[in-house]
Amino acid sequence: MKNTIFILAFLICSFSNIYAQQGDPVKAAAGQLEAYNRQDIEGFLKWYSDDIEIYNFPDELVLKGKEKMRERYVNAWKLNPEQKAEVRERIVNGNTVIDKEHVTGRADGKDVRVIAVYRICNEKICRVYFIRD
Repeated sequence: MKNTIFILAFLICSFSNIYAQQGDPVKAAAGQLEAYNRQDIEGFLKWYSDDIEIYNFPDELVLKGKEKMRERYVNAWKLNPEQKAEVRERIVNGNTVIDKEHVTGRADGKDVRVIAVYRICNEKICRVYFIRD
């Protein structure tokens, strides 16, 4: 009986420790989206790793690093001050979050549909793949 209790306690502690280390990947995906919709660059970037890589799926590197990201999004928001994104569907698999997003409020009047694949590393988004129409 003591062995069973010890093993159970060990397993519970191990799994809670693993979860605490990985965190909740949805928190990062949701947090960055909320800041994106406020066009809050600091709040947006806090969810990304310093060496973030963003790709057009499957392997076209668009940018690397937070500073490049800052330039890109500050400029995009200046051109599209009403732009917002809404998650229409979400799939979570381990540390990967896949969002089907609908972007509205663009200056050109066109809505955009995109699939964003977020890879979470140490509670930060470390890689993003965009699949566009």
